[in-house]
Amino acid sequence: MIKRVTLLWVTGLLTIVPYGIYYLLFHAQRDEYALLITLVLFWIFGFWGVAGPLIAAWRVHRLFKAIDLAGSPEQLREILLSAESREAAIDVIARENRIPRFLARKLFDRALARLDLPGEPAPGFPEE
Repeated sequence: MIKRVTLLWVTGLLTIVPYGIYYLLFHAQRDEYALLITLVLFWIFGFWGVAGPLIAAWRVHRLFKAIDLAGSPEQLREILLSAESREAAIDVIARENRIPRFLARKLFDRALARLDLPGEPAPGFPEE
């Protein structure tokens, strides 16, 4: 999904933006200036402000849907430890706590390391 959105943005950056600027400079009437300037500036600076939260919400929705459809504890564990759920959790941690993603990734990795996984002792705790 994110690759498609990135491809859409790059395609627009290479087509919509140059054509919008060309049309603005050479063919536009005065009443079209505001729309063309807004279109070009939005595509360059505002696209990810709209697309980013939509992608994050879509990831969280897919994660909760997969959790609902899990039939056994093993499937639930696989879903929660998958790369997709990891990225969704990191996005939520970063957004809710207003911290950078790299810091949210470190926090998530440390929290995951402290979990008591079956067959593996948690770091800092002796085996029983």
